[in-house]
Amino acid sequence: MTNHAVTTLETSPAGALHSALPPFGVSEIRNRIQAIQQVMRGVMKEGTHYGTIPGTPKASLWKAGAEVLCMTFKLAPMLESYVRVDDPDVEWDFSTMRRDGHFSNGTCTGYFEVEAICTMHGPSGEALSRCSARCNNREAKYRTLDIFDVRNTIQKMAEKRAFVSAVLMATGASDIFAQDLEDLPELVRIVPQEGIPEGKPHSPTRSASPLSPRREAWLKRVAQDAKVPEEALKRCLAYLRSAENQVVKTFFDDLARRRNVFEPFVMLAS
Repeated sequence: MTNHAVTTLETSPAGALHSALPPFGVSEIRNRIQAIQQVMRGVMKEGTHYGTIPGTPKASLWKAGAEVLCMTFKLAPMLESYVRVDDPDVEWDFSTMRRDGHFSNGTCTGYFEVEAICTMHGPSGEALSRCSARCNNREAKYRTLDIFDVRNTIQKMAEKRAFVSAVLMATGASDIFAQDLEDLPELVRIVPQEGIPEGKPHSPTRSASPLSPRREAWLKRVAQDAKVPEEALKRCLAYLRSAENQVVKTFFDDLARRRNVFEPFVMLAS
């Protein structure tokens, strides 16, 4: 079973963690929240530090934004990673709904799971929060890839989930930001439209826009992680906005397979 869980770890009394929010007064808590909001407006950029996923009530904090909050409050993260399962021989079946609304089935070999633990320390060295997160190759965007090709990616994803969660807890920013949602399955498939049962093919006359907000947010996040030049990303977006449905679908199919879809646009921008 896929495990996206982010948990707060318990500690023994001897090593108990300090509260992420000490007993501040009302004005101090208000000032803290206002400081986060000011950083969000004055420093952070939507699409780089955070993004709003359609259908969610608030902005999703991304790794770059969590790093900004660390600098703002002078927090020091400590990350630990552990391989919990590493079985290259096990076989398992999967069923995934594609972006066109149809289901595809398959069998994969190998199972690899990593747990990351992030402890967030304050300016004086005190531990403010400690969170755990996991990632494995049964998640939708990894299950069709070779287990040995995605080991490092799975470790980094687990570490990112734990890091963002620990930042949110240590800063008390959860009422402003949600946990990083960019890697959820909804970003790599079409959500069934109203009136169409889930799992049923979509009618071509009711299909979503080729470059939907979900796809664009996903594309920008991948480009950021790959350090794609801004001009190349702009060319890519302009191309997709004017392309035919099938062209856009093929492009995102290649993106899901971890192919270098940005190379032609990087060459044009250079």
